[in-house]
Amino acid sequence: MIPAPLSGDAQSTAHAVVLVSAQWAGPSGPAPTVLRELSRRWGGSVHVLLLEEPDDELLDAWAVDMLPTWLRFAHGGPLDDEADLIVSRLQGASPAGEAVVLDGPWRLVHRRTGALPKHVVDDEFGPQA
Repeated sequence: MIPAPLSGDAQSTAHAVVLVSAQWAGPSGPAPTVLRELSRRWGGSVHVLLLEEPDDELLDAWAVDMLPTWLRFAHGGPLDDEADLIVSRLQGASPAGEAVVLDGPWRLVHRRTGALPKHVVDDEFGPQA
């Protein structure tokens, strides 16, 4: 497992893109490849995690009802009651397949479902989003 600590000002501006996917879900097929390609383009400016074959408990807690689902989280505040989802930790795999844990809190700021073209993912979830 690779811990990915954040420190200083990076905590308030750091973002993470999480792809929730499953091999059995047809539209999820190309999504991990898109994520890997964009991760290389983005470098270290955005944390990237892949959650493949998530359990039903996580799907329910994160209100994921379609695969693939793309999620963009912001690290830290503002943490208010109106936030769609706040989690204390993000866990998944890096694009290279290594286990990654990102301590939070993490606040969901954007969500899209379905197979998306690479340029849409880049525009909506990349460092400039």
